Amino acid sequence: MKPKYLNIPLLLFVALMLMSPIVSQAQAAFGIRAGLNATNISFDLLPNRSERIGFHAGIFADLPVLPDFFSIQPEVSYSVKGAAFKPLNERRNLNMDYIDFLLPVAFKLGPVDVQVGPFVSYLISTPDYEVYNETNIVVDAFKKGDAGLTGGLSYNFGKMFIGVRYNQGFVDVTKDNSRPFLGGSGKNSVGQVSLGYRF
Repeated sequence: MKPKYLNIPLLLFVALMLMSPIVSQAQAAFGIRAGLNATNISFDLLPNRSERIGFHAGIFADLPVLPDFFSIQPEVSYSVKGAAFKPLNERRNLNMDYIDFLLPVAFKLGPVDVQVGPFVSYLISTPDYEVYNETNIVVDAFKKGDAGLTGGLSYNFGKMFIGVRYNQGFVDVTKDNSRPFLGGSGKNSVGQVSLGYRF
């Protein structure tokens, strides 16, 4: 299936507008973050796979519950995930474009935020990816939805911050008709390094 790329800046702008009533509360703020992904898919029967490098960019709100101690940080981001593999000693990348919706809580320890919470993801495009069996070509091999847990740390300096985060998917993202030819079931895992700014 040909990739159908969405207008990512427009999509993030719409998400920002939807979040505006939330961040208009007293002491609430919003910000942007972007950075690199190191991603993989845990195919059970495909040992010769490795991480691939992608990127992410998004917007978030910082909603204090107990100021200086605890806040909720909903986020919407565009994230390039996937895996690298070597079917015939030739490295290939599997690119999967997602919109992530994250809802972490942040525990504030001085300049450090410790974040943990759930996320859901929606697959918006995949590459031209075909899986062959004896008689058929299987296209559209991956499910649209994913969900899991996110955890990370951010170090704040002024209005800027640098953060690391790990997102582990709990959903098998392969479809039943493609699983035998993809190396079994697979779950997304994503490590992220980000630079961000709070307005």
